[in-house]
Amino acid sequence: MNCNLTLSSRFHYRYGGGVPAHQHSNDYQIQLICEGSMDVRVDSLHFHASRGDVIFIMKDSSHEFRVTSENGMRTLEVKFWTDDEELIALLKSIRICQRDNKEKIFGILSRIIVEGYRQIFPYRILSNAILLEGLALLARMSKNGDPGIGSAMEDNQEQSKLLKDVMQYISTNGNRKLTVKDIAESCGLSSDYFSRVIRRETGMSAIQFINEMKFKQARLMIQNTELSLSEIAWSLGFCSIQYFSRFFRQHAGVSPSEYLSEARNLMRTDY
Repeated sequence: MNCNLTLSSRFHYRYGGGVPAHQHSNDYQIQLICEGSMDVRVDSLHFHASRGDVIFIMKDSSHEFRVTSENGMRTLEVKFWTDDEELIALLKSIRICQRDNKEKIFGILSRIIVEGYRQIFPYRILSNAILLEGLALLARMSKNGDPGIGSAMEDNQEQSKLLKDVMQYISTNGNRKLTVKDIAESCGLSSDYFSRVIRRETGMSAIQFINEMKFKQARLMIQNTELSLSEIAWSLGFCSIQYFSRFFRQHAGVSPSEYLSEARNLMRTDY
């Protein structure tokens, strides 16, 4: 299979703005909403999309959208073309709209945009390879709702609900120091049982999972807000910017200031 990127970009649309009806004769398009919401039309299908939704548009499809969130809408977008018959058959199986629950597509599109921004040889080859991974993942999600390898079926629905509750608790209470005991008690569980469930469902210890969630929140806030690093550190419950910087570097491999410089300057790459 082969495909060729024609554009990778990060966009910020204002409230009431958007794109009028149009179509691409050669390009396919993936659009992921990072913040905000919009009303969308793709051919005869009308729907509302919001943060975490991925819109996939086939070439020659008429489409348009209007931003409905007062603070505007931020998106990650790529366009590409292909004449590979096997890949085209795969693309036809991808749903127009689906939710990126585990941020797998967010990670893939972010990597493509970073490669396009840096343009370090051989970024075109690497970007196209990353895109193929994303398309395969979108096709898998469309077929069985599986957002990641090996996670399609949960054996215990109660445990899956618990994981969602934990993620919501961390997101809501991210502005203070979180302990395993606090989160376990909020779910009505003992710390030991809570830790076993987290290990079983994620493969991580409870502390690792909490830190991973904190890191994801930090990354999203750097990419999609205009807050300073000090404000982000405080809002996530870190006692100092130095501690936040060490924490972020451990997870991202770069300092938060380096990440911010790249993330907020990433605009558009035409291949």
